[in-house]
Amino acid sequence: MAPLSYLNGNPDRPLLNHEYPVRIVAVDQTYYLTGPVQVTPGKHLVTVQLSHSTSHVPTQKTLALDVQPCTRYYITAKKESLMESKWEPRIFDTENVGGCNAEEELKKASSSAVVVASKS
Repeated sequence: MAPLSYLNGNPDRPLLNHEYPVRIVAVDQTYYLTGPVQVTPGKHLVTVQLSHSTSHVPTQKTLALDVQPCTRYYITAKKESLMESKWEPRIFDTENVGGCNAEEELKKASSSAVVVASKS
């Protein structure tokens, strides 16, 4: 079983002024159609897309993220104002995943990395 860390682009709480939901498009160039996305602890490149863009061209940005075990990350798009087209992805909030043991999850992650490396 994969370590219990998640990336979610649609926080289940009210967003602050000029914060907008995003869609998790890819993690380390592995593409996803829906979220939340389950990931292993460690450094990842997360590509997100503004969910409610007024532009006709989908805008994607990439965020470097050091994922901690047993953590749920809520990612949003931050704009300076409602009318602004420029935005930046950011971590809106994090929370611990209930019933998850960080030490055990790190052991799983390191053992799965060994298996993947030995198959190469």
